Amino acid sequence: MLALGVVLGHLYDLTLHSAFLGLRLSIDSESCVYCFFTISGFLVTLSYTRSSSLCSFYKKRVRRILPAYVAVILLSVLLGVMLTRYQILAYITSAETWNYLFWNLAFLNMYQPTLPGVFESNPASAAMNGSLWSIRSEVLFYLLIPFWMFFCKRCGNLLSWITVLITVQYADLLILHTEWGSSGNIYLIHIGYLIPFAFFTTGSLLYLYREQLEAYATHILPVCLLIFLSAYLVGKQNMPLMLRVVPLAMMVIIIGGYFCYLGNWGPFGDLSYGIYIYHFPILQTLIALGILTTMPFVGAFIAITFTLAAGLVSWHWIEKPFLSKKSHYIQAEVAAVAVLPAELQTTQ
Repeated sequence: MLALGVVLGHLYDLTLHSAFLGLRLSIDSESCVYCFFTISGFLVTLSYTRSSSLCSFYKKRVRRILPAYVAVILLSVLLGVMLTRYQILAYITSAETWNYLFWNLAFLNMYQPTLPGVFESNPASAAMNGSLWSIRSEVLFYLLIPFWMFFCKRCGNLLSWITVLITVQYADLLILHTEWGSSGNIYLIHIGYLIPFAFFTTGSLLYLYREQLEAYATHILPVCLLIFLSAYLVGKQNMPLMLRVVPLAMMVIIIGGYFCYLGNWGPFGDLSYGIYIYHFPILQTLIALGILTTMPFVGAFIAITFTLAAGLVSWHWIEKPFLSKKSHYIQAEVAAVAVLPAELQTTQ
């Protein structure tokens, strides 16, 4: 659901078409991405605490992130061959193409987000895949989690978490109320690393206190919802960072983990990662072909259909084969199939 929220939000962000303005006003794709970081903090902490060694932990992270990430970069370059205004040989031999491959495979896509002659006329951005910035942040947090867990053990979970939030809050105030905010690089560091890390560590903390969270979930949820709605009424930027991070993080873990049942989607697999990393080039392509701009609702239907199909194919043919059978992603799928009627199980 969160991944689809990002897709729907980007329909307006990338087309700037008035037909999608209502979606953009009703769906906060930025908050959807921050929810991803919360869930990631929760699940990665689970993985870290259950891993037999640091090496085992990182092997699991590589298997989960890298196959689909490499695939979307290589497929984007191949897509560029069909969409570029350059001759094929000029495109293939262009330094920009090889820079795209190098910097994106190195998780440094901000140094080369575009491919030569591709999406140059798109209204909002020429980037091939603007969603990959969050994968860069995610990988950094994987590298930091041993240090985060060390500080939690040494200084206490709450004190370590409060230290992170105070640090990010201080940076938030500096950027909003001083000349630091005029520096594009500092602002990007803030929204690309510091705020996501606040959500990531909050998700981690919620895992460490998961039993207490579940016990008091019915009392916590309405309070968080009230604070979250208040933040929108007064403006998120006018709320202290802690009041922006904590309610949203708690809501997504409580609703997703304890309360909300939207059907048994487990047999289809974990499509969220694939949907997230493939939707951007799909939208950009449909914009470049004029489908989303001339037939916005038909184009939106095509975009969502293609994105869901890409997520499904990515999970079953690219992501799942690299995962261990003991992975909680695989176990969740197996458990979901087990509760299906017998006649449906035979089709899986």
